[in-house]
Amino acid sequence: MYIKKVINTLIILLFLALFAGCDALDSLFSSAGSYKISILVNDVSLDECSFARANDKIRPYFEESVANDPDITALVVFLRDSRGELVGNRVVYTLEQVGYAEDDIVILVQSLDGDLPSFQLSNDIRMGRYSLISQVMSDRSILQRTEKQLFFLNKNYFSYEGINVYLPGITENSHLIPKETVIMLEADIAFENSLDPYIVWYDGRKKIGEGKISEGAGIQFWSTPEQSGFFSLRAEVFPIENFDGLMGYQKGLSLLVSSAEMNIRLVSRDVSQLIHWYVLEGNFNDSKMPASAERALQPVSKSGPKWMGIDGTYGIATGYNNVMSLPKIPVTKNTSETWQTLFRFIPIEEGCFFTILFDDSDNVNMQLSMFEQSLVLTLSSNSNTVSQTYTLPNVPDENDDNIKTFLTAGVNFSVEPGVLSAHINIAGDFISGESALKPISLEARIEEDFQILLGFLHGDNEPIEELPPFTALWDEFALYYMPSMEILIAELSTVTDENDENSNN
Repeated sequence: MYIKKVINTLIILLFLALFAGCDALDSLFSSAGSYKISILVNDVSLDECSFARANDKIRPYFEESVANDPDITALVVFLRDSRGELVGNRVVYTLEQVGYAEDDIVILVQSLDGDLPSFQLSNDIRMGRYSLISQVMSDRSILQRTEKQLFFLNKNYFSYEGINVYLPGITENSHLIPKETVIMLEADIAFENSLDPYIVWYDGRKKIGEGKISEGAGIQFWSTPEQSGFFSLRAEVFPIENFDGLMGYQKGLSLLVSSAEMNIRLVSRDVSQLIHWYVLEGNFNDSKMPASAERALQPVSKSGPKWMGIDGTYGIATGYNNVMSLPKIPVTKNTSETWQTLFRFIPIEEGCFFTILFDDSDNVNMQLSMFEQSLVLTLSSNSNTVSQTYTLPNVPDENDDNIKTFLTAGVNFSVEPGVLSAHINIAGDFISGESALKPISLEARIEEDFQILLGFLHGDNEPIEELPPFTALWDEFALYYMPSMEILIAELSTVTDENDENSNN
C-alpha cells in the first residue's frame, strides 16, 4: 500500500514538473473538445491536394461554428521545416490585438467563423516539404494543435490536366473498347525542368504502376479484361518521389469495355514463312516467340524507345537517332534469297523511317523514306545509288495537321550473288501475288548477314540539328523469308501427298 502511494505521488510530481517547465504558447489542453480545422489552397482542401505555390491563396476555416465558444480568442497558422524550425511568418487571426511577436502577421477579425481572410506564402521560402501548423488559442494558451503536410512549389509550374487514352493503331478511336485490347494511358502533366514528378497508377483500388516521369512512368499500358462493363482508372501525381503523407493531384476516368472481339492483326504466327512478327502494343517482344529475349526489338540509340499517341491511336516512334533494331539475319553465300517486310505505320515527318544495313565492306544499305506524300526506296553503296518512288493514293492534304492515318506497306528484296534487288509493295501486294513496282537493282556482294532498323542511325560526325527526331509511328512489323519457287513446289507436293495419305486412311 505504501509503495502504491509513493508511485502515485511521483506521477503527480512528474506531471507538475513537465507542465511548469513548458512555455505558455507550447502548453496543450482542451476545454472544448476537438476543433475541426481545414486549410484551403485556391479553394481546394489540403486533404485533397497537398501543394501550394507562391501566389496561391491559403485560407483556414473552422468546419463547425465556434461563435459560442468563449475560450477561443485566436487561430495561428505557420510553417515548420523538417527540423521543426519556424519558416516565414506566423499568421494570427485574432479577436483581440494582444501581445504577439513583431514578425507575426496579425489579422484582426470580428468572428473566427465563416470565411477568414486568405494569405500567401513568401517568395523567400525555398521549394520543399513543410508542416503547416494550425493552433487554436485561448489568450496565450494552446487549446488544440493541428499539423498537415504541405509541399511548397514557390514559383515552379506544376499542372495536371488529366489522362489521355490511346487505342492500338488499327482500332477505331471510340469510347467502346474491345475486350483483351492493350490501351495506352498518358498523364497530361506540365512542369518546370527543375521537377521530376512521381506518378502512381490505379485500376480501381489496385496499384498497377508507379515511377518518375523521367523514367517513362507518365505512360501506362492497360489490358482490358475479358468481361465487359465500365472500369475506373486513375493516376495520382506528386512533384517529388518522397510523397509519404502528401496528397497528390488525382484524375480519373471510366472506360466502357465491349464483349465484342476484333481481329486487328496484319498477319498470323501460323504462316510458315514468318520469321519475325512484332505487335507494338506496350512491349517489344517477338509475337512469333514471345518468351525469347534475343528476338525482341532493341533500342540502338541512347534516347531509347518512345511510345507516342496520335489522334487517339498509339505506337512506337522512331526517326533520326531514335532507332529500334531487329536481330541480325544471316544470309547464305552464293545463293539467291528473297525476303519480305510488311508493316503498318503513320508518317510523322518527312525523312527516312526504315533502314536495312548489309554487313560488307562496300557500305551497302537500303532506306525507305517519305517525301512529298510519296514513298522513296533507295539502295546505295560506296559506288552507286538507285531509287524508286511510289506516290501514295488518298493521302490527306499536307496542310491538314489534324489527320494522321496508318498506312500498310512493305519492301520485298532479294539477295543474289553480286546483286541486291528490291521494290516497294503496298498493303501486302507481294504476298497476294501482285507486285506494286518492278524491282530496282544494285551491284553488291553480300555474304554474311543484314540488320533491319526502324529509324535511321545517323553518323556521329554528321549534322543532325535540322532533322526531325521522329519520322514514323509503328503499329506492327513482320518479316518473311520467301523461298524460291522450287522450294514452294516441293512444300506444296509434300502437303498434297500428306492429304492424300490421310484421306486414304
